[in-house]
Amino acid sequence: MSPRRITTLLLDLDGTLLDVEIGAFLEVFYPLAAARFGAPGEARRIIRAMACAARLMMQARTGARTVDHVFLEAFAPAVGATPEEVRETFAAFYREDFERLRRLVRPLAEARPLVERALELGFELVLATNPVFFLEPIRRRARWAGLADVPFALVTGAEIMRWTKPHAGYYEQILELVRRRPEQCLMVGDDPRLDMAAKQAGIATWLAVREGEEPKESPLADRRGTLAELAAWLERNR
Repeated sequence: MSPRRITTLLLDLDGTLLDVEIGAFLEVFYPLAAARFGAPGEARRIIRAMACAARLMMQARTGARTVDHVFLEAFAPAVGATPEEVRETFAAFYREDFERLRRLVRPLAEARPLVERALELGFELVLATNPVFFLEPIRRRARWAGLADVPFALVTGAEIMRWTKPHAGYYEQILELVRRRPEQCLMVGDDPRLDMAAKQAGIATWLAVREGEEPKESPLADRRGTLAELAAWLERNR
């Protein structure tokens, strides 16, 4: 894996550029979002329907449509609305309520220096987050990570992507959208299964770990290390 031929870094968001425990985040997210769709007594039913629709997004196999449509069409009947009405309700939720979740996350100190050095070295950047969220909450979380001004060539939101991680189709679609070959890209992420699956599309992989953290293992990881070590490696070999 030589950075001399790498032009594009695919960067995961949650757990890689943003410090978040996703289970705790969803425990707050689901009830907050469900309150937009029904009375308090209906919350558990609505949350179950929302979680089921999210699982269907993850299970999409054909790539025939973007995964936002998979979610909306599965969830809308549970709340007696059309898919477009659900989309509009979520848009209002993201504008007015989503910011309350900011307390559950914090920027990672190494993220901004990595991004700035990669841009200085001439790398193209893709925010390759799992597209189970719409673009607006992804952009908000990027802002929470201190990366609002980063000129990402692509942000992989639900309105754009036809697959989610860890499907090879997700990574193949990124290649198609940014017009790069697999050997021109490096996927950087903290999840041994979801992020390192880029290897199945022929993309080199860097398994991100935090300082002092137990080393993670993945047979699909070409290299592993902190974001600071990645920045140094890119600079040494550019």
